[in-house]
Amino acid sequence: MRLSDFPLNPKNHFVAMEYYGLILNRTFLILLAEKHMIGMVANGIVSAQSSPDPLTAIVTGKLSIHGELDDPHSYLNNKHLKQASNVDLLGDDFLKLNRANFRAGFDEVSEVSYDPRKKWGMGHYPHDGKVYVRMNGKKREFIILGSQSGQEIAGWIEEQA
Repeated sequence: MRLSDFPLNPKNHFVAMEYYGLILNRTFLILLAEKHMIGMVANGIVSAQSSPDPLTAIVTGKLSIHGELDDPHSYLNNKHLKQASNVDLLGDDFLKLNRANFRAGFDEVSEVSYDPRKKWGMGHYPHDGKVYVRMNGKKREFIILGSQSGQEIAGWIEEQA
């Protein structure tokens, strides 16, 4: 299964951010395939645009999202998607493409929950709380970007698990 062959439809994918290393973040395109939850890094570090000084304004301007912030697909970077477009998402090469990419069978998902509270540090970026997924014994926090429903996403994952 390749990304280029995967039709993005409602209920089979979502866009989320995850914090790591205390203050860093990365954005994922997460596919809910027939038997797997597949997360591919779809953007690097994102920052809220700030302008206290010219240098900071330049850096945060380059790291901020430009586009319709309510559209979750605005958070995706085409460079990342092109890298993964023809890679077998179920093969080892996909996981080697980016060490943060992940794949888990729905039978490995043991818990899913939704927290509607806003994530601190998200600045002006619209988001619908967090979806927590415990898979392979590790709990992950996905911040639901743009105008997506975290509650619906948690339900989609639970239906598959």
